Amino acid sequence: MAQIINKSNHLRKELMVDYIKWAGCFVGAAFCVVLAFFTYGFSLIAALVLGIYCKKMKVNIDIVRSGLKGEKEVLKLLSGLPKRYKVISDLHIQGKNTSSQIDYVVVGANGVFVIEAKNVKGHIKGRTSDRQLTQLKAGKGGRTYKRDMYNPVFQVKGHVIGVSKVLKKQNWQHAIQGVVYFSHEESQVDMQSSEIAVLVKNRDDLLRYIKQYKKDGVKLAPHEQGKIVELLREHVM
Repeated sequence: MAQIINKSNHLRKELMVDYIKWAGCFVGAAFCVVLAFFTYGFSLIAALVLGIYCKKMKVNIDIVRSGLKGEKEVLKLLSGLPKRYKVISDLHIQGKNTSSQIDYVVVGANGVFVIEAKNVKGHIKGRTSDRQLTQLKAGKGGRTYKRDMYNPVFQVKGHVIGVSKVLKKQNWQHAIQGVVYFSHEESQVDMQSSEIAVLVKNRDDLLRYIKQYKKDGVKLAPHEQGKIVELLREHVM
């Protein structure tokens, strides 16, 4: 079993804050309804506004809950790597003009891997050069609707740059491999990338890709892996 460096997740804090906001809006809306008798109905306008905000907050809560569930499942999956691997989760790397919120970094004898997990369902298609991908989902009644989603390949490229800057302190000269993993069982992805690995829902594929990865003749000794982990640990949230 791989060594897990950090089991906390910033999404838990975000979810708690969203629940507090939603509860506050709900109570506020209910209070405005009660006041309607004393305000000749004018407080119902405030109740309506708060109700709309509550609905938006509920949508955001569902998204965060889905993301948290997916990240917990992927962390459990990565723990199934051999014990020689180290898994660091939930890193934040701040640059001068950039900021990287990284799901996972895996450090092993065969290299360093930056992994972005996406727990989204539906048919996702586009080119790796597209900033926005198209996500087709089946709604209620079987109706299909679509929405745009930011291309996670671009996210990973930014994360790789951030990790590379941190590891320069260790004089790291080798390439860092980026991986996008779509973890949802109902996801179908039509996209290929020669630079960033794009893997879909097959759990064995992710572990197999990491274990069998070979590039640039990388072979990190245990003490080198330890130094890399210590540098990255400073950026754990």
